[in-house]
Amino acid sequence: MRALILGAGSIGRQHMDNLRRLRPGIQLDVVRLDDEGRLAALSASAPDFAVVATPPYLHSAAVIALLERGVPCYIEKPLVANRRQLEEIRSAISRLGTLAPTVVGCNLRFLPSLRTLKSALARGAIGTPVRASFSAGQWLPEWRPGRDYRSSYSAEAGQGGGVILDLIHEIDQVRWLLGEFDTVRAIAGKYSALEIRAEDAACILFGRKGGPVVSVALDYVSRRRLRRYEIIGERGSLLWDLSEQRLELATPEARDVLENGAPAFDVAGTYGAAMAEFLSCVEGGHANTAYHIGDALKTMELALAARESAGL
Repeated sequence: MRALILGAGSIGRQHMDNLRRLRPGIQLDVVRLDDEGRLAALSASAPDFAVVATPPYLHSAAVIALLERGVPCYIEKPLVANRRQLEEIRSAISRLGTLAPTVVGCNLRFLPSLRTLKSALARGAIGTPVRASFSAGQWLPEWRPGRDYRSSYSAEAGQGGGVILDLIHEIDQVRWLLGEFDTVRAIAGKYSALEIRAEDAACILFGRKGGPVVSVALDYVSRRRLRRYEIIGERGSLLWDLSEQRLELATPEARDVLENGAPAFDVAGTYGAAMAEFLSCVEGGHANTAYHIGDALKTMELALAARESAGL
């Protein structure tokens, strides 16, 4: 098996480590940002699949070129950096029709504790959801150890940085856990002293007829890493906290711990789980993964609508 790896940064290296573990002996052909000629040559030689782990603003052209050649793609999140690129990919998908297998890297869908939360919602543990809040934040200078945050794509809105796209996991979780939304309002901007040219904080509201109403708060400034979701229904509430490694179901009758401890909250393990599913689809000839590019377009649409609502 031979894989084409676009981008050799921290996330690209993590994917390569997982591929070597999952498929010992795999051949990895690495293409760096300035190797456009080599990318064309390697993709034309029909690798078994490609991993697109470049900064987001470089995704669109590479993904379209690969899909046109029928190469299955694992694409890091966010899928694109702006609306023009979103429309380019949407148009390519429409033109190509049948696609090779794809997955976009919103790997939190593979986290066991969040799957437990989703199951609890599906069985009606809290009744009809009425309100929800999703929060995520981290001090950007500590995000990528050994690298100056000011030189990362996170610091540049034009490259796909800023909290709305960089922390798109939360927007994806809103959709995955609670369904589709048609109303989006947001306030966002750069409010801290961080030396970046992108928004460092955002508050987003999602709504639809019949509810629930959902708030999403994102930031680059939390000194204590934060990822916390609360969903409130007519009969109870669910509280998921990654830092505390705890998922609770609270009702008038009881407070039950549904998940507690590291195994169910192992985010690092979700990268391997997502890649394993992708490889299974590639080898089995299946068209769709759990989070294929068509699904990712819907998450991107909400994220870009939030940016536009905030005037970004």
